Amino acid sequence: MSKKELCVKIKFLKTRMIKTSNEKGMNHHLTIQISQKLDRLINEYMKLTQKK
Repeated sequence: MSKKELCVKIKFLKTRMIKTSNEKGMNHHLTIQISQKLDRLINEYMKLTQKK
């Protein structure tokens, strides 16, 4: 996955996580699940940017 694709997905998940946490709460399982996916994408992005 390219850096650009990762950025798009990260921004989308960040918005989705904020919306979910506002509607369901910070400790709701969906909010946590989205947060974990977001963490994985951010880690992947960091690995790509550190290589160069």
